[in-house]
Amino acid sequence: MTVPPGPLRSLRSDTEAAETVDVTTPNGVLRGYVDGDLLRFRGVRYAKASRFELPVAEHPWQGVREALHDGPMCPQPPFGLALLAVPKPVPPMDEDCFFVTITAPAPGSASAPSTAPAAGSSAIPMQAGQATKPVMVWIHGGAYVNGSGSGDIYDPARIVRDGDVIVVAINYRLGVFGYLAIDGVAPANLGVADQLEALRWVKANIASFGGDPGNITVFGQSAGADAIAHLLSIPEADGLFSRAILQSPPLGLDRERQKLSPQLTSNVLRALGEDPATASVERMLAAQVAAMQGLSGDRLTAGMPYAPTPGEWPISLPERRQTRWRARAASLDVLIGYNRDDFTPFLDVVPALRRARARRLVRPATEPLSRVLTNRVFGAPALALARLLAGGGARVYTYRFDWRPRSTAWGACHCIELPFFWADEEFWRGSPMLGGVDWADLDELGSRLRRAWTAFARSGVPVLDGQAGAWAEVSDEHPIGVKITFDPRYSPR
Repeated sequence: MTVPPGPLRSLRSDTEAAETVDVTTPNGVLRGYVDGDLLRFRGVRYAKASRFELPVAEHPWQGVREALHDGPMCPQPPFGLALLAVPKPVPPMDEDCFFVTITAPAPGSASAPSTAPAAGSSAIPMQAGQATKPVMVWIHGGAYVNGSGSGDIYDPARIVRDGDVIVVAINYRLGVFGYLAIDGVAPANLGVADQLEALRWVKANIASFGGDPGNITVFGQSAGADAIAHLLSIPEADGLFSRAILQSPPLGLDRERQKLSPQLTSNVLRALGEDPATASVERMLAAQVAAMQGLSGDRLTAGMPYAPTPGEWPISLPERRQTRWRARAASLDVLIGYNRDDFTPFLDVVPALRRARARRLVRPATEPLSRVLTNRVFGAPALALARLLAGGGARVYTYRFDWRPRSTAWGACHCIELPFFWADEEFWRGSPMLGGVDWADLDELGSRLRRAWTAFARSGVPVLDGQAGAWAEVSDEHPIGVKITFDPRYSPR
């Protein structure tokens, strides 16, 4: 079932004339393209599934399969966090959304100093004994109802160039298609099953692209980081990655979720009024949005109702999850942190608070509430997980992102770090949360952060500004290893 993308569909006509490159995977030959000093493989299928079915790994194929264009993302309602960026083109949407994108340094580029391909070559030249590259697998955020690993917002070019790594980004089912449990119809946590299948694909195939299957880091932001916290506790994920970066995981939005799930299912079915197995995508999305009203229980958790359901495969109950984290810890390196003002954008959901925050003289009165809720949802649970994992033998580093532009009401808000890693100046131009900041300032700090993140992916240590040991491991003395500002012009007031 397909949702027509309309005028926002992202078309990459520039790929038609690009030099192509073939790679032989265990399942067959994929054809990507050369983009300057990068190799790109887009819309690479990792699985198949019909609605409400578990994903099945992709089967081998004959001939050459093109990987030149983005695969569709899961059907979803319009994105609601308007402060992130001005409206942009988005990929097409379809329930058949089981795709990854792979971006790697091109042989002969500055970040990959191997022998350049011969003229007209259509295969990646791998020299005998050539070192494989660290692999970073991105799990996007979006409250489990929005987002995609493809599209312009998550172009990883700067990460790949600065860190000499391979970045893989995954799509997975969202909302009613991935996180709705209906007895006898829809298993819970299909989105988690998709993520596991995508990670299995990376483990089995990434060596064909020059990646090291023994050095895989998962990294994600917001709901993507929350998903990683769950993956750390799932036995089926053991061996699929050894490092994890969690950026602003909303781990505090997990109270009373077992009670919330059946309410959500009942609300969806009532709003839908027909068989969910055959209802149109449009009707499913309308029911998804309507079902979010009138939920009881923890009010903050109800603000992100579609999420992994505890006690349903493969997600364990909270008490069991802590045992699993401790058992897994000794084999892990973890980097986890949050933004100083993570919660400020969500205050605007309350009309009275939105009006208060729009008035410069009144706005400071709302900041204590923002700090309390940032700590409740993001800060305290992230640091608690860091301590738990470190106590189990993991090597753990923590951070708080304090960088904030002077001219906005949101400060170091949720998502503020994304422009330091992803896309480019053109994409982020006009972003309300950046407040017209000088791009040169942002990208200079961004380069330092990208090198720290990719150093962590390479060695398990986030080397900051080339200084090994500058980032302390988490401890009672250093609960937050680094507070990221680096420039007094962008420090908290």
